[in-house]
Amino acid sequence: MVRKGARVEHANPATHAVVRLYHPRQDPWYGHFHVDTDTGVIEGSSAIGRATVARLEMNSPAQCAARQHWIRLGVFP
Repeated sequence: MVRKGARVEHANPATHAVVRLYHPRQDPWYGHFHVDTDTGVIEGSSAIGRATVARLEMNSPAQCAARQHWIRLGVFP
């Protein structure tokens, strides 16, 4: 399933304002996201981060389980 496609903006769930999505070549990851190392959940720490987490549905059970495994291995974040 394509979650992003050509989309470059999405509503910030906290304010419903439309903001641009995170751009990995322009934006620092740590400025927009925080990982709960116990659960593997990625939380947006900015409007861009929150909109990106929502648009890409970044916290499915399978993704969180994989992140927890990577965290235990020391390869994430």
